[in-house]
Amino acid sequence: MRPGPQTSIATSERLARAIRPLPEPARGALAEVAAREDLPLVAGAWDRDAAGCLVANVVAVREAGGGSEPDTLDRRILALFPELSSRDLNRLIVAWDEAAGEAGADDDQALRRLLRAALARVEERVAGV
Repeated sequence: MRPGPQTSIATSERLARAIRPLPEPARGALAEVAAREDLPLVAGAWDRDAAGCLVANVVAVREAGGGSEPDTLDRRILALFPELSSRDLNRLIVAWDEAAGEAGADDDQALRRLLRAALARVEERVAGV
């Protein structure tokens, strides 16, 4: 179940506010996820520790060689981006789910448009867009 909207802030702005304070490498990884249509996006679903959720896709594009033992997604992403705080990660996850729910974005294309719009608001270039 997705969280309901909290305010009347534009959905892409809600997500942009969570992306803006992230370290540059994390914003770049989000831009790469937005460009990679082979990585399907979902929101509000953490039932699998695999592809689909925004955080899992960031891990997929940045994890080198897959040599590490599988762990929880939050620990893996924090290891990949040591400059990222767990609070920033949690804000991103909540903003992603809230913005998707408010926008009614329930498929890959709608979620990708939402992510790309939020990245544009923080002036993060998405390759090929």
